[in-house]
Amino acid sequence: MQHRFCVEAVDRTLRDIREIKEPFGGVTVVLGGDFKQTLPVITKGTRQEIVRACLTKSHLWSGVRLLTLVKNMRLNSNDTENVKFADYLIEIGTNLKEDVELPSEIKRCKSTMDLLFKVYPNLNVEEVATETYLQERSILSARNDDVATLNELAINHFPGELHEYLAADKAIEDDQPIENRGNSISNENMQALDPPSLPPFKLQLKVGCPIMLLRNLQPRDGLCNGTRLMVVQFATRVIEAKILNGSHAGNYVFIPRITLQPSVSKTPFQMARRQFPVRLAFAMTINKSQGQSVKYVGIDLRNHVFSHGQLYVALSRCTSSNRISVLLGNEDDDKTTNVVYPEVLL
Repeated sequence: MQHRFCVEAVDRTLRDIREIKEPFGGVTVVLGGDFKQTLPVITKGTRQEIVRACLTKSHLWSGVRLLTLVKNMRLNSNDTENVKFADYLIEIGTNLKEDVELPSEIKRCKSTMDLLFKVYPNLNVEEVATETYLQERSILSARNDDVATLNELAINHFPGELHEYLAADKAIEDDQPIENRGNSISNENMQALDPPSLPPFKLQLKVGCPIMLLRNLQPRDGLCNGTRLMVVQFATRVIEAKILNGSHAGNYVFIPRITLQPSVSKTPFQMARRQFPVRLAFAMTINKSQGQSVKYVGIDLRNHVFSHGQLYVALSRCTSSNRISVLLGNEDDDKTTNVVYPEVLL
């Protein structure tokens, strides 16, 4: 938990509840995090603004007692190759060199199609995509546009009948009466928008495909932002799905349509979209993948990582280097870009 504003909000709340002016109202609070991973997202923020949002820049940091975990529980320490890979990951997370060389054990791909079928073999074969098959696989990329392209490629090769849900969009204009809002902006303009925090206007899914939840619906039942699910059945007003990851994996749930607004709007007007709060999840952004472990990982590095810790997070999602596949901008190159901000490292 590195975002200092969240921590400071908890601190203020506990002080108010307990009426004690000590940090966190005198309550012992355990914060877990890895400063080699990605940092708080500050929209259009500079490096300085991103660093200032970290917990180490909070006034509370002086009272934090630091405990360090030294054993990588994700990797089997009895395997010599895994020990070597764990050491390599530490180097990636702390290496200040802009270009780093990838281990020879990591598979190289020649195209997006090659990457897709290395991570999802026999994707186009009926009844191959089981719950376990989808749990164990994911493709990562630093940019939303690349993720959308990979997901579109995957769903086109995925067997089954395509089911399409269209959203209902409406503009929100505060300077007009409620009854006239949304009339001055055409539906075509809103339908063409695809903010990363919203589901697409045209949501195309197939039974058995993986999806990711974009909002917290019922956290105590496992329906949190970032939860991966598998589509089980379509209905007019709900989608039945099965949770793929977390403590509620295997549970069947119903996902309703809800009205969403983009968390950060890149348009000159505010809008609301009524749609199922999900996106395809054959591929996801590196930032979204934090906290997840998968057996087979593909990484699209045609467009290089651009923020602190992204390469470290992408490589560390897998439990073994020989089950990672990468697609580089130049297939003859063994190097890629790495970004590390040394001022946030402990």
